[in-house]
Amino acid sequence: MQMVQLMIIGKVNKKKVKENKMFKKMLMVLSLLFAFSCEDNIEEDTSTMKLWLDGVEVDVESNYQKITTYGEEVDYFNSGDSLWYVKKILVIHFQKDGGRVELNKEHYAVVFTDWEGHEENYQPIDVGEYQWPSVCPACPRKCIHGAPSKWVRMEIPGDGDISISGTAHIEEVVEWDDGSWTISGVGEGTFYNPFSDANMTGRIEFTELEVSTDKEESPYFNYGGR
Repeated sequence: MQMVQLMIIGKVNKKKVKENKMFKKMLMVLSLLFAFSCEDNIEEDTSTMKLWLDGVEVDVESNYQKITTYGEEVDYFNSGDSLWYVKKILVIHFQKDGGRVELNKEHYAVVFTDWEGHEENYQPIDVGEYQWPSVCPACPRKCIHGAPSKWVRMEIPGDGDISISGTAHIEEVVEWDDGSWTISGVGEGTFYNPFSDANMTGRIEFTELEVSTDKEESPYFNYGGR
């Protein structure tokens, strides 16, 4: 009788050992699956931005305390042909001061303006070539003579501000699942610097740069009129 009991106990113990081993294996598999799942959910920030002034690369993070973007899409009435069009703007703004973004503070800004924006893609800016001065000097907004109306200007503050010339290309505009937008492109040009009383050249390259559309935080809301 005792021998039978020992055999039964032995079998039960072996069964428990097997169950414990199986449980540990399941825990290990679940841990590995969880770890891989977490790695898959980690999104790397692939956005980059580089800036050169007079041929010298600028460390934007060290030189500017406030770096912001702003994009908007609005309808406007063009007095040149009495028709309605879509105006789109994109501003990349570098400000020395870390306070609220203001145009009267020392800053450097690249401003893209499209007076003939695509009406159905709802993007804050469209891909394509931008330049300054405008192709048609006679039309202040959308050209009624058929010339492109995509502008790019590089500006800094002061009454003596003036953008002399510029060319740029918006290469890609992407809308993400959360409703945010990112852009990629390049731009370069010449502008007058009232602080040094001299003309300066600038170049910017940006990849997957996120675009803000918060008009409460940008002085460029309604920029250039509607």
